[in-house]
Amino acid sequence: MEAGTNGAARLPNERTIQTLLDWRPGLGVLSVYVAIDPGDRSEPWRVALREELEALIAAEGDKHRRRPALAATAERIRKHFPEEVPPSGRFQIGFCEVAQRDGRDVWMAAQMHREETEVFDRDRPHLTPLLELIDEGAPVGVVAVSAERVRLYEWALGSLTDVEDWEAVLFMPDWRERKAQSSPDPARVQGASSSGHDQFEQRLDANRRRFLEQVGGLVAERARERRWRRAFAFGDAHQVERVREGTRGQIDVQLADSANVISENDHGRLLDRVDHAVEEANRRRELELVKAAIDAANTPSGRGAVGINEIERSLTEGRVRHLVVDAESPAPDLSQVEDQLVEQALRTSAEVTPVEGEAAEVLREHGGVAALLRY
Repeated sequence: MEAGTNGAARLPNERTIQTLLDWRPGLGVLSVYVAIDPGDRSEPWRVALREELEALIAAEGDKHRRRPALAATAERIRKHFPEEVPPSGRFQIGFCEVAQRDGRDVWMAAQMHREETEVFDRDRPHLTPLLELIDEGAPVGVVAVSAERVRLYEWALGSLTDVEDWEAVLFMPDWRERKAQSSPDPARVQGASSSGHDQFEQRLDANRRRFLEQVGGLVAERARERRWRRAFAFGDAHQVERVREGTRGQIDVQLADSANVISENDHGRLLDRVDHAVEEANRRRELELVKAAIDAANTPSGRGAVGINEIERSLTEGRVRHLVVDAESPAPDLSQVEDQLVEQALRTSAEVTPVEGEAAEVLREHGGVAALLRY
């Protein structure tokens, strides 16, 4: 990602994350997460943002140095969203240095949905919501399948883009329909004609199957090149299965919906279907991850850990392979150390997955944090 000072950005890369990890301005950072509904012209997010900023300023005890710096930073943030210009994405993210003048601001944007607008005042960038965005918005393939045509898209960070469009060329030079013949035995003539049709349909089906399997191989190639987590398919279940067979297990192809969307030119309608499939898959994956970490922690010699103390010890020893944290409503004791846990995990090349929904509820019973360990 090339993070900018005045607009949207692409998916953050490791260098950007590392830069944010190392950033420690003298008066701290306001981490701004703005949820925007483009369809709501009353723009309630502006009110929510203003209230969040005003609450932080009012709560600041240092009236001589830091409170004026907070007020100046809040004004910079408000100016980033001029009344006459609509924001470039549904989810705006900003990391703004608390300073009265010449403060550094880093802004990003995505089309991902977010429930609420929040501003965090801390000594460093608060990265958990950003990591949640990166995890949930990870690129996936979208395959629209029919018997003789397959369209391939990429979904990432809430946006859908065209990748490929394949169409079968089914040329059958060895078949022609037989003309009706007069015969004292009509059943014999009908039988011959039906046999010709049957043979044609069998060859046609075989060619269609071969086409879909070959496309499956191409889908696997694109998935490898673009580093897709999985692919969601739309279309007849049997035809999708042919594509899946063609991938030879190189990419997980999940049937999202049996609806035929091959001729869907309205990206908005297709995007709604994909968003729903991605949301459901993310929630399932998060729940499986939380249960795997808890099960491992409860198994003798298992490679898992739960609770703040165990996680802190495992991180210090460099044993954490995958950190899982409650992103919805972490307990106060977890909120106090969350940034440090996430930072340690990232600096030791561990994966970090913030979770919500049922996964967060299960995790909350174990202190709101768990991990899969390397050893």
